[in-house]
Amino acid sequence: MSGIVSGLSFPAIKGTQAGSEYYIVMCPLKRLSKVFTFDEGQLPVDQRAQRIINEERIPDITNYILDSRDRYVFSALTACIDGVCEFIGVGESKHEQKIGTLVIDEDADVFITDGQHRNAAILQALKEDPTLGNETISVVFFSNKSLEERQRIFKDLNLYPVKTDSSLSITYDDRPDARLSKTIVFESPQFAKLIHMEKSNLGSRSKKLVSHSALNKATKELLGKITESNYRSLIPEASHYWHSVLDNMPAWQLVCEDKISGGELRDESVHAHSVTFQAFGQLGAQLRNSGKGWEKLLKGLSTINWSRQNKDWHGRCVVNKNMSNNAKTVELTRIQIKKYLKLALTEREEKIEREFQEAKNGN
Repeated sequence: MSGIVSGLSFPAIKGTQAGSEYYIVMCPLKRLSKVFTFDEGQLPVDQRAQRIINEERIPDITNYILDSRDRYVFSALTACIDGVCEFIGVGESKHEQKIGTLVIDEDADVFITDGQHRNAAILQALKEDPTLGNETISVVFFSNKSLEERQRIFKDLNLYPVKTDSSLSITYDDRPDARLSKTIVFESPQFAKLIHMEKSNLGSRSKKLVSHSALNKATKELLGKITESNYRSLIPEASHYWHSVLDNMPAWQLVCEDKISGGELRDESVHAHSVTFQAFGQLGAQLRNSGKGWEKLLKGLSTINWSRQNKDWHGRCVVNKNMSNNAKTVELTRIQIKKYLKLALTEREEKIEREFQEAKNGN
């Protein structure tokens, strides 16, 4: 029997790390608000063991839960109990002493040491979808830890964070746009040679041309909104467009044939970078909307001087001798490609080009 008169209780498993006991429980999502009632972020930095919560992160995590209602997944929260708690084993044997009930006194404070953004997002998701309430998340509880120990736990848990590369994330993602771009690569021996599916920052020694994240982003520029209901029908169209671009890019074909590496091409040219892929995606979107016959227009790509030394790219995607990738440089690169192909500029593009030339001549 527990000596605690009133409090929270959970089925739990007891373990040991570094000589200290800890407990793993399965906490119903609807109980999280009752467990974590103390907002440590209101304290000065020297009196807390947690960063201030970033409210901008919450909607993204909340939407992830709600949009992935049948497949979302979360790792455990980590928390420290400041106050009285008691573990009661189910029996006397060695194994039975590790399985039981964790009881936390109602006067104890419970601090989230890792996972405060997940917790906040779950609470927000519960407001929009109360059916989540009986689902559970695992929580690892440490007890009897001083402020200094809790600060060290926070530091140690965040000591070696390694963010998954965006290209690998997209490769493992099952969103419609990710499935579409994966299909383009996996069903094409040529693009399998060109696209790196795991790394976004390709070194000079990489044989690949660009990353999966670059192709994915460019394909979204090409097609616009990609949904569960339309992505399959868009695969042939997207694949046809990218292969049409490839057919008119001799240097890309040399990479496919292992006659030159993507790294060598990136050092010398502008068309082996994400900024140009996005420009191609935007160009393709305009060509799609203009009607049939765009394949012939792309033949002009083979005559373009893609060298970084070509001054036409300077100030567009080559800035201070380095490749630059942002919304403005993508747009300026697309405009220059259209000029090479002798395609009419839109009013907006004419205005942007005029401002660019005025600024360039002013220097």
